[in-house]
Amino acid sequence: MKTILKYILSLLALVSVAVPAYAQEPLYYTDFARNGLDWYTVETEHFLVHFHSDETGKGSRTARVVARIAEDVYGPITDLYDLRPDTKVSFVLKDFEDYSNGAAYFFDNVIEIWAPALNTPFRGDHNWLRNVITHEFTHMIQVQKTMKASRHLPFMYLQYLDYEEVSRPDVLYGFPNVLASYPLPVLNNPAWLAEGTAQFQREWMDYDRWDSHRDMLLRTQILEGSELSLNDMGGFYSHTSLMRESVYNHGFAFSQYLADRFGEDGLKDLSAELGNWPNWNFKQAAKDAFGIRGEELYLDWMNELRTHYEDHAPEASDGFSYAEEDGFNNFYARVSPDGTKLAYLSNKGGDFSRTGIWVQDLTDGSKAMLAIPQVELGNGLSFTCSQGHKIVSSASGPIDWMADGRLVYSKTKDTSDGRLILDIYAMNLDTKEKEQLTENARAFSPAVSADGTRLAFVTHDDGSTNLNVLNLEDKTTVALTQFTDGSQVIEPVWTPDDEWIYFGLSRGHGRDIYRIRSEGGEPEAVLNEKWDERTPTFDSNGDLVFASDRSGIFNLYRSNANGDVALTAEQGGAFMAEYAPDGTVYFSRYEGSGYKIVSSSGLEEASPQAYQAPSILSKSVQTSTNNAFRSALNNRDDSGIRAFTPAEMDSVDGYSPVFTSMSFLPVLRLDKYVSRKRSRTDVRIKDRTRAETLWRNTKLGFYTATREVLGGLSFFGGVLIGPGSGEANSFGDFLSPSSLLDLERDVFIQVDYARGLPFINKRWAPQFSAQLFNVRRNVENGLSIEEFPCTSCYPDTTLADLAYNLWEVDLMAKSKIARWLMLDAGYRYSPYRVTTKRFFSKELNQGIPPSSSRYYIGRAFHSRLIFESYFSHRDMNVVPHGLRAELSVERETGRLLNRFDLEDGVLSPVYEESTVRRVSFSAKGGMKLGGWPGKGIHGVNFRMRASTILGAEKDDFYNDYVGGLTGARGYPFYALGGNETLWLQAGYTFPIFPRIKKQFLFTYIDKMYLKLYGDAAWAWSGSWPGMSNARKDVGAEVRFGLGSYYLLPTALFISATYGLDAFDFQLDEGFVTPDGATSVRYGESWQWHLGILFDFDQL
Repeated sequence: MKTILKYILSLLALVSVAVPAYAQEPLYYTDFARNGLDWYTVETEHFLVHFHSDETGKGSRTARVVARIAEDVYGPITDLYDLRPDTKVSFVLKDFEDYSNGAAYFFDNVIEIWAPALNTPFRGDHNWLRNVITHEFTHMIQVQKTMKASRHLPFMYLQYLDYEEVSRPDVLYGFPNVLASYPLPVLNNPAWLAEGTAQFQREWMDYDRWDSHRDMLLRTQILEGSELSLNDMGGFYSHTSLMRESVYNHGFAFSQYLADRFGEDGLKDLSAELGNWPNWNFKQAAKDAFGIRGEELYLDWMNELRTHYEDHAPEASDGFSYAEEDGFNNFYARVSPDGTKLAYLSNKGGDFSRTGIWVQDLTDGSKAMLAIPQVELGNGLSFTCSQGHKIVSSASGPIDWMADGRLVYSKTKDTSDGRLILDIYAMNLDTKEKEQLTENARAFSPAVSADGTRLAFVTHDDGSTNLNVLNLEDKTTVALTQFTDGSQVIEPVWTPDDEWIYFGLSRGHGRDIYRIRSEGGEPEAVLNEKWDERTPTFDSNGDLVFASDRSGIFNLYRSNANGDVALTAEQGGAFMAEYAPDGTVYFSRYEGSGYKIVSSSGLEEASPQAYQAPSILSKSVQTSTNNAFRSALNNRDDSGIRAFTPAEMDSVDGYSPVFTSMSFLPVLRLDKYVSRKRSRTDVRIKDRTRAETLWRNTKLGFYTATREVLGGLSFFGGVLIGPGSGEANSFGDFLSPSSLLDLERDVFIQVDYARGLPFINKRWAPQFSAQLFNVRRNVENGLSIEEFPCTSCYPDTTLADLAYNLWEVDLMAKSKIARWLMLDAGYRYSPYRVTTKRFFSKELNQGIPPSSSRYYIGRAFHSRLIFESYFSHRDMNVVPHGLRAELSVERETGRLLNRFDLEDGVLSPVYEESTVRRVSFSAKGGMKLGGWPGKGIHGVNFRMRASTILGAEKDDFYNDYVGGLTGARGYPFYALGGNETLWLQAGYTFPIFPRIKKQFLFTYIDKMYLKLYGDAAWAWSGSWPGMSNARKDVGAEVRFGLGSYYLLPTALFISATYGLDAFDFQLDEGFVTPDGATSVRYGESWQWHLGILFDFDQL
């Protein structure tokens, strides 16, 4: 007896849709293990505040402030939206690295806050904790108000899989050629509304406001005609950092406009309408909430703003020369002591805000980016190409020159325990040698004294920043300020005589300019007005020069004994002046396209026009003075809150694991691996109807997930069953345990532990995971048995049903060595079982009872090294720039079912034992190219995979395959298989419509690109077949970059590939095609593939 269906590997391919672990998960999804932090919890009526601290209480002040603020704003925010969280909300406070942000996980009732205050050139200063806590809690409530169902049902998945046509009789079914997994979220909240309401908060609340920076962005964009459309405001899509900030900016302004026109309850009404199932975008929800469609409201708002800006904004100034106009983040121009070089920060050549140091030779105008050694690689951090020069560095904040011509700067670096910390360095531009001046000090904003002997800088700790001075000769450091009240010291600068250090100070709205004696003393206010004064410096006469918005727009001013004099009259803004020895003045000038560095031979007295932002963008904060509660809330002073003392820390509760509520994600999958034909070998068996086939291929189920709020432990699982794959005769029979267990199913469970080991306080400490998979497939007439009903009869074929039941357990440890490198290792146990259902033997004239045997039992040790580094840009999803490479080694011992023998009426399995040692290498990379006319980019890319089995040739069950969707697409997956494989692909991608920017119902159509590619693949067992035996193809893939429901990235691709080489695949002995052939012909035909996923190169 022989089994026709030997190959079951395609069963495992299905799991890739259900289990993210099977896809090529980006390295940045895995964080470092940080097990050296001691966590505690402060519990209030409505919140759990989790924070890390040491036994002295260091780090606890922020937690106490957050607990107070959260309770302060709970009532006002929940009252506005008439919604209260169904559990206590967890705040997770992070102060272990130099990063500033907040994030609301609205499905989980979890909010993460980074303690360092936000310092962005696109917004003014406000009380960081008051603002960010209210901002993120507003997110939590407003977004939940827009949900169409419970937060416990965040998504519903629609999935569709179709398969290659099966040509080989020894393959159960083909590999997927259509792979679609599309989530339907329970919310469709446009990004501008989510961010706008979070900045608006309440009409009377004064924790955030429409400041001069925000108006500067919107004003210049509207006057230049570069404002965002309503479609662009909906999400972040292929936006640059400036455009993403504009989504926040426009959203704040539009939300304020709606509140001004319809009252702040209008924001609640709009959010509620978005939560109604018939409404899938803002346009219709606005119609239901306000009686006016959303696009009409947008035009009304934009027309009102344009009229105001055209009537009241000053004209753009001229008379300046550009020192740097590329990029939108150009800051901190600094001239070298000898006047020959200009250094500055710029994001030139990048789409995002991350800056590098550029140095311009003032004698010949040449520019070069400074290569900063040892900048960490990784997605979004930096990238080193083969020539060794840095494309993007992590330098940030002010820079300065030392007396000996070295450049001093701050940059982030990963510590040994996995913390991203700012320190200060000095570099010799000629030798590229660098000296680290601080060590894990969280230090930034360096400023060198005029005599070159001392360095002022700022440090951060527990929500406050302070001013320090480093003696460059003996390396001793003195702290000049000891703020512990949340004060923010910003951008120090020395007076020409080194007697004083001037600096910006922020304690709420805006900044003021203070000074302190360089030898120590008490800070003194220099400019402490109602306006915002910032970026102090000194001109060649020793007069103070600073930026102020006293006219309503930021301009440069000079201050001396005779008073203050304006030096610029800008339409956008002027900041960060720098005076060269020859009298040339450089400063950062804001235009509609961002910050540019301009120069002038000198700044004379100017007369800036008085300007006021549109009244519709200003909140009615003054109304709070008529309400004692509101007034008290706005004027709340948190500066007196201190950290816990060591004695008090003894009574603070240590952190006990808190888990999010279980989320359930219903799944409906149409899995078309079963065709209408019930048998490919027996034409006498009637085909299924279309309805029967549809029901047979339908799967129902759910995914479920929960996680510990600190990220230490997480659980993800799923169950899908095929209700049409059983043989139940009634509904009661269907629900019986034995019938349910006989249904086809896809089951997976994944548990991840990310806290490392307590005795290894290193970033590479191992993290652990356990994965369990179970796949069952029922195959009608899957077994054919050649029988002789009588001694003189011709042989006849008896068919029997089969059931394949695949189990796999994978225990794994992974170590993230660096942001760009990870090592994992594990053990896998894979018992596969095949069950032959009861059938009638014509030869024996009796029923053969069901039998079950292990199809395969595998035990494998495996290890993998992964390198990944990509340069981030706005079109990186279609044109990646970087490299990912994987090297894997595996040793598997297995017992493979070779055949069944029929002995005395009983099927007896016969096994073949093997030990397989496999080494595999895969890589994919790309490079974006310059010179593309118009919008969009183009680039080249490659992919490759090589695999070899060491030692003697093994059974083709162990073959690797390099055809189909994940390889050379010009040939079916199982056409190219062998113990040894090699696949190479080269491609070129270019834009067709790079910026479509159209909204259709819940879908944003972002862009359309075309990828042209060619493949060469070899698959063999035994000796190398030679280069001439490559299976080649050429193809094209259309890539649509989409956004769904304002929230989710969507990648739609359609590819057509032509196999250039025709060849015959010889079947194993005993196998024939339905027409009696012993071989299958492949090539010289088109293969089509389609996918709807989150990314284009996910597989």
